[in-house]
Formats: sequence, C-alpha cells, structure tokens
Amino acid sequence: MNRLHVQHSPCGHWRAYLLLVWLVLALLAHPLHAQSELDDVGMASFDNADAGSSPMAPEEATRLLAQPLPDAPDARYAVLQRQYRAAALLEDRPRLIVTARQLVDAGRGRPGGESWITTYLGAEFAWGSSGKALEASEAFVTDSSLSLGLRAMVALRQTYFAAQGHDRAILARLWSRAEDLSSEALRQGVASPNLQINQLQVRSEIERWQGNTKASLATLRESIGVARSDIKAVKARNRGPRDPALLDAYGRLDGTMGMLTYALVRDGRPQEAIHVAQANLALWHAGQISDGLGARWNYRLAASLNATQQFAPALAAGQLSDGMLQRAGVNPASHTAWMARQEIVRALIGLRRWPEADVAYRSFLVSMPPDTLARTRASDWRLEALLAAKNGRLDEALELAERSLRYRNRLYGSNHPQTQEAAGIRGFVRLLRGDTRSAMGDYEALFAATLDNPGGWLDLDLRGVRGYVLGIAFDEFLHYVADKALKGEAVDAAMSDRALQLADRSSLSVTQRAITDSTARVLASTPALRALLDLEQTQRQAVFALVATLNTSLGEEDVLRHQAQSAEFKALSEAERKAFAERRQAVRDSIKTQQAGVSAARVVLTSQRETIAKQFPAYADLVTPSTPRPDQLRQLLNPGEALLVLYPTDNATLIWLLGADGRESFSAVALSRADLAQRVTQLRGLLDLGNAPAGQEPTLPSAQMYALYKDLLGPMGVALRDVHSLLVATDGPLASLPWAALVTQPPQPNQPPAWLVRQMAVTQLPASSALLALRRVAQPAAAAKALMGFGDPLFNAQAGITSRVNTGLRPEAARYDAEWGFRYADMPPLPDTRAELLALAAALGANPQSDLLLDSQATRRAVLDANLLDRRVVAFATHGLLPGELPGISKPSLAMAATSDERESPLLELDDVLGLRLNAQWVLLSACNTAAGEQGGAAMSGLVRGFFFAGARSVLATHWAVESESATALTSATFAAHAKGAVSRGESLRLAQLAMLDGTLGGGRWNHPFYWAPYALFGDPVR
Repeated sequence: MNRLHVQHSPCGHWRAYLLLVWLVLALLAHPLHAQSELDDVGMASFDNADAGSSPMAPEEATRLLAQPLPDAPDARYAVLQRQYRAAALLEDRPRLIVTARQLVDAGRGRPGGESWITTYLGAEFAWGSSGKALEASEAFVTDSSLSLGLRAMVALRQTYFAAQGHDRAILARLWSRAEDLSSEALRQGVASPNLQINQLQVRSEIERWQGNTKASLATLRESIGVARSDIKAVKARNRGPRDPALLDAYGRLDGTMGMLTYALVRDGRPQEAIHVAQANLALWHAGQISDGLGARWNYRLAASLNATQQFAPALAAGQLSDGMLQRAGVNPASHTAWMARQEIVRALIGLRRWPEADVAYRSFLVSMPPDTLARTRASDWRLEALLAAKNGRLDEALELAERSLRYRNRLYGSNHPQTQEAAGIRGFVRLLRGDTRSAMGDYEALFAATLDNPGGWLDLDLRGVRGYVLGIAFDEFLHYVADKALKGEAVDAAMSDRALQLADRSSLSVTQRAITDSTARVLASTPALRALLDLEQTQRQAVFALVATLNTSLGEEDVLRHQAQSAEFKALSEAERKAFAERRQAVRDSIKTQQAGVSAARVVLTSQRETIAKQFPAYADLVTPSTPRPDQLRQLLNPGEALLVLYPTDNATLIWLLGADGRESFSAVALSRADLAQRVTQLRGLLDLGNAPAGQEPTLPSAQMYALYKDLLGPMGVALRDVHSLLVATDGPLASLPWAALVTQPPQPNQPPAWLVRQMAVTQLPASSALLALRRVAQPAAAAKALMGFGDPLFNAQAGITSRVNTGLRPEAARYDAEWGFRYADMPPLPDTRAELLALAAALGANPQSDLLLDSQATRRAVLDANLLDRRVVAFATHGLLPGELPGISKPSLAMAATSDERESPLLELDDVLGLRLNAQWVLLSACNTAAGEQGGAAMSGLVRGFFFAGARSVLATHWAVESESATALTSATFAAHAKGAVSRGESLRLAQLAMLDGTLGGGRWNHPFYWAPYALFGDPVR
C-alpha cells in the first residue's frame, strides 16, 4: 500500500496538557483552607479564642487533652476551647464531640459563646450520632433565651438533619419553622451571611426531596455566590490568613462545594463532580486541608466515580475514606460513616463482588448503635433483598420482597409503578430460586411499568439504590435469556421481545439524563410545551403529596391495629373500646378515600403525558422515548434493509436481526462487555495509523476482524442474505467499532480482505427506538440551499486576552470553579479544516463566501444565529470535547471560535444543539473524538439524538482523528454522490469508501482502512 505521511492529530496531546495545567491552577489558586471541621451544610467549627494564635504541636495537643479541667468558670472555658482545638488537630473525633458539648454549657452567657451550639451539633451529626444531633436540636430551637439568629441557624441545621431521613411530614414541619425563624431574623436585621448561606443550602435539600434537581443545583450555585462574596468582604478587612471570620467563610464555601458534588451527580453531571472532588483532594494531598476534610472529599469522589461506573477507583476512594474515619474514632451512626460505607457497598456491587458487599453492608448495620435516624437512613429493603439473594439467602430475600409487595399493594394498588417495582424485585429473587414461571409474571409487572409506560422510568427514576437494584434485576433477566440461548435452548418469542425492549431502553439510559437536562432552550422557545410540562410536574408533585398523606394514614392505622391487640386495650371499658373502634373505622374510611384520590390523580397524570406525546411527539421521543416491540420495528424497514441490535452484558452479548420481509433471528454469544471492549480497543489500535511511528505501521489485522465478524454476525447466517443496508443499534464498546472494516470471509494469502463494506452499507443508531423517532413521521421537503459550514475556528480571541471555559454554565450562574479555568487559546488550530470545507463547498456547488464561516467568524453565537433551516448539509470542522475531558464539561461539545467577551461560552453544547432548527439531510462532524472510544460512543449517542431532535436525518462522524487530505477527498466524494440524487446517504458513503479501496480515489494511497473505515453514519440512511 502506498501511504502518505499521516498527519498526527493534535487532539490527543493538548487534552493531557490542559488537564495538567488545570490541576496546577486549582492547587495554586485555591486559598489556604481552615483546619476546621465541617458538616455537609458548610458550617465551620473553629476555636474562637485561639484561632489567631500560633500553631499547636501534636505533643502539646496530647498534653493539653490530658489536663484536668479547672473549677473556675472562666479558666474552665479557656481550657475547653484549647482542648477543642487540640482534639481537632489530633483528629480525635469522640473527644471533639464531648468537648464541643461541654463548651455549649460553658459558653452560655459569654460573648460568642452561643456559636458552640452549632459547632456541637455539626460535630455530633458529622462524627457522632446523627439521630442524637437531630433530637438535641429541638431544645435549642425552642429556647427563647437564645438569640433569634442562633435559633434560626439551629432550626436550619435540624431541618438538614431530618432531610437525611425518610419522614416527609417531619421534614415539612421543621422546614416551615426554620423558614419562619430565618425570615424573621432577616426582617430584624440580625441575619449574617452564614444564615443566608445555610438557608439556601437547606432549601436545596428541600428541592431535592421534591425531585427538582435543577432547582436544587441552582440554589447551591446561589449559595456559592454568596459564600464567595462573603470571602471577598472578609478579605477586604486585611486581618490576615488566619482570621477566624475568613476561616469560617472558607468553611462555608467548602461545605457547599461538598453538597454540590452530590447535586451534580443527581443532575446527571458526575464528571463535573469528579473535577470538584479531585481539586479539593489535591489540596488535601498538599497538606492545605485536614484529614477530616480529606476523608469527606474521598467519599465524595467515590460517589462521583460510582455514578460514572468507575467502580474500582470508587472502591479505593471509599475504602480510604472509611479507613481514615475509623482511625479517627468516628461513630458508625454518624453522617460521614454512612456516606463512606454506602459508596463502598455500591462500588462492590458494581464490581459484582457480592460476598464483600454483603459483609460491608451487614457489618456496618450490626456495628451501628441505637440511632433511629442513622438506621433508617442506612436501611433499604431493596438493597437488603438484593444482597441476600446474590449471597444465597434466598428465603430471606423472598420474605423481604413479598413483605414490601404486600405493603405497596395496600398503599398504592397493584398498578402503581412502585408496586410493580416490588413485584419485579420479587421476580428477580424467584428467578434465582429457579421458580421461572412465577418470576416471569412478576417481571412482566415491572416491564409494564418501565417499558410500556413512557413515563415509567421517570416515575421510578432509576438512580441511587433503586437504580442499581433494578439495574441488576434487569441484568438477571437478560442473563437468563442469554444463558438459554447459549445452551441452545428455545427462547420464547415474548421473552426475546421483552429482552430487546429492555436492551433498547438500557442503551438509551446512558445518555438520557444529559438529554433530559439539556432541554431548557427548547422549552423557552416553545411556550405551549412549557405550559403542558408545568402541569405535568405539578400533577406529579400532587401525586407524591397524596401518597405521603396516605402513607401517614396507613401508619396511624398500623398503630391502632397493634393497640387493639394489646393488654391495655382489653382492659378498657366497653364505651372506650367502642370509641376506639369508631376512630379506627374512620381512619380506614379515610384510607379508602385517599387511595381513590391517588388512583384518580395518576389517571390525570397519565392523560397529561399522553397529551404531551400527542402534541409534541419529537419532544416525547427525546425525553420519554418509547420502547418499540420487534413487530413495530420491522414495519419501519425498507426492502433490502435489516436492523441489527447488539447488547453486551457482563457475561454474553445478545443479538437480534430483524428484516422488512419478516425475517427475525435471535442469538447470544459468549462475549462479555469487557471481552468486546478489549477486542475493539485492540482492533482500533491496529487500524489507527496515526498512533504508529512513520514506517512502522502494524500489520493489517484481517484475521482479528474476521474473527469478530464471525462471532457477532456469523450466528445470523442466512438471515443476512440479500441485505444491502444494515442498521446497527448498539452501545458501549460496539458503538466505537468501525463496522465497515469487518472481514466476512477467512483471509486468503495474496488476496484482499473481504470487507463488509463490499457487501452492504452500514449505518449506526444510538438505540433501535431511534429508528421509530426518525421514520414514523413524514419528512419535509429538502432544504433549498446546499451547505452551511463552520470550521478552522480561532481559539485565541486576541493577544493579551485569556478566554476561559469555566464550567459550561451560563453567565448568570454562580461559577463554582472560577479558579479552574484553562487557557482556551492553548488549543491547537485546525488549518486543514479550512481546506476540507472549501472542497466540500466546491463539491456541493456552495458559495464559500456566504456559506462558510471560518476563523474568528466560526463562533457559537454565529451557529445559534444562523438560519440553518434552509441547508441540506451543516458541517462542523473543529475539535470535539467529550464529557469529563475538561473541568466543567459534562456533555459533549464542539469547540468554536473564542471571542473577547468572557461571558460568552465558546462551546457549542448539547443544550445548544437541541435549540437549533434544522432541515438537514446531513450533519458533518469533522472533528476528532466525536465518536471515539466507549466513552465517546455514549457521548455521541447524546449528541446524535440532539441533532435528530433539531431536525437532522443523519450525522456523519469519525471514530478516530483522520488524515486531512484523504478526509477532504472522502467527504467531498460522499456528498457529491448523494447530491446527484441517485443513491441514499448510506450508499453514497459506501461508494466513496469503495473508491478509496479500489484506488479510483487517491490512486491507491488510501486503501488501508485507517483512511476509509473511521467514518460512521448515524441515523436514517435513506429518508
């Protein structure tokens, strides 16, 4: 093969450099933190008397803690303050709590003495007994001798403590009181930034309880903005770096940042949470924050890593945190102990290390002292049932599942999603017990809730404990189906169909949160849709409130039922027993009325969702996509087309092939997701000549490519005959496989490989349901103009101005990582993309002057302002950024030209894409990394679906950074062939690839698959 020198793309190198720069900036720019102890609502505890004195040595701290307390009140108070500081220095948590409690009494009536109340409560909750902290708060809130500001602070803290439990009624009552006290303090002018910040933090927790993750996150941003302003104001007083007020202000900011990591995870932005945690851990490694805070940032990092399924590093971070906390003597009933241990359990479950997960969870519960709040928080029947079942305690697991199912049936009725969830978990247990028939009946209830109901996944919100328990229940079903197929046993068609639906919905769930959270611009421009969604959300909250009321009534009825069985009841007079019976009957009647109210409210909710889906089908496809059955998918296929669905699991890969003529095939191969990831990564490495030294390119891996074809498509056999266009729906490692380069016959010496591209055109889909969204509605007439292109953007706006990408947040949001910017100007320019777009314009007959925006004109604002509705091809020739590659980026983005306005983000994000209006047959992403790797495949799924929603029929992207001259030639040939109108998009790409293979394009220089195989067409290849 004749090969030109391959131009190495700069994409792989500048990211590593920028991440290094960012980490250094984060470390150097971050101010020195207090060696103070915080709870998760960000209230600092420091030694008021000694905070400004010289540092204490550990030996002195040890001696001080051994010193007896004097009897004289003033001397006793002074020694206690120093002992508190000593306990904090030595990380002696039990002594810290005891001393703080003593200071509460000793500080009464002294200037600043009230502050020890919040210090004690924070220490008790964080390191001691969370339930005791909740109970102890009440006496202080109701103590009228304390200042209004202090009572308001304690009320807020008490509300935060209660928010970690499960009692909605108690939380509502405490929040109402805390709001009243805080508002009164603000009216009287006795409030401080501390009170304001804590009020916002607790409000964020309330919004979390209400399921409003966006509002919760926005409230925390507001809190961070107030904290930063407070720090600025304190610094202006010039009292030095150890000023207690400054340390306290930094403590509040740090605590809010801790809350922020969890809010980001809940909002589907875990990569941002990872960056927040890593930056703070860099400070801990540098000795700038205490081990207590280091332990907390480790479990926060673990939570963020678990959310991205990075279970091994999450386990390491969680175990490090847990070890540090145990060495410090932290109580198992404390907030921090559970936060660390739950991430260990989640990571072990993710790694499928069932015995270790079981031991970690059960031993933690056994070690916990009596503490209602802590035990309620840590106990979850779903988790207990899961671990019991996976560790062979099947009777215990079944009893837990059946008890919950009975309760939910009684509470909600049999058709409620949460009842169906309980049935599904019982089905999971029954499947492990070998009771297949009963298990399938239970699973069908869960499938009805999640697959047949478009809002089902929204109702059950598959995150947290529910997410990984139901995820494993789904996996167990797929494992059962795969196991039967691997054994050669017949798989019932209904079971195979459900497995296909489940595979489709599971594939979409990888990017669903990012999609759902990126629709703000769409809603802002569609008032009618916004109004319908507001009604739906209001109704959903009304359902939650009705269920909460019903739950309270059922609890009251349970109490009365137990009282009726007691000896005290039997000792009552006949009149008293009659009155009791009447009261109990009244509660039962109320329960029936409330149950009817819940059912009626859910009927209204379902009706509202159906209205949204009917009036705005594209939005419904995007946010609550349906999961079509195989017969629905077959009806969407054209003659000569086939849909191939592949779903890798932990132990096998399930494969379906559907044809327009009714052909259908299902099989499973013994290739796990890990196996495929390894093989695909190896193949990509052997095909990507850009990573090989000049003159040392690897041997063409024809044998490996044939082996993978045989494993994946070989079982289809005759079913693939006469297929000219193959639509491949998959996720994970197979989404990043260059399908056209698979080899369909055993390689022969001195013979060219039998590439799959010679047999058929291949198009990819993020999931099989995407075909339904693309083809069930009529397409508008083709746009009048050929092309609009954006490329060769200028990343350095002008000399002397540093453009920063802070978070991807809009300017009005408080920037929680303002210190973490990197120089956007350091991204390498892409001058070759100019030539590519010029060649594309020539091939399509477009006017380069009016149809191309290059250099400083290729801005995000230019894209948003352009009239793209009249363009058949929209091309972006620039860097592609994947989630997590840079701080603050949790969604796929395209890097556009920088401007001198730092308030204007230079990134075209998924949110922006959803707001575009397109009528494009093609969107070209001529950018490195747009479809690269498994992570890139997931990101590509979200970006592709965004362009589909905006109105594009297909997206052409690359699996690796391509050589510039060949890229220009292939894309020009592809679009030119399609512009003639004789062939489909899929076939036009295939013909251009064959031209390279046969030498008619490039004269034989580009027949290696490195040049033609990376191109992936996503979407509809025809319409």
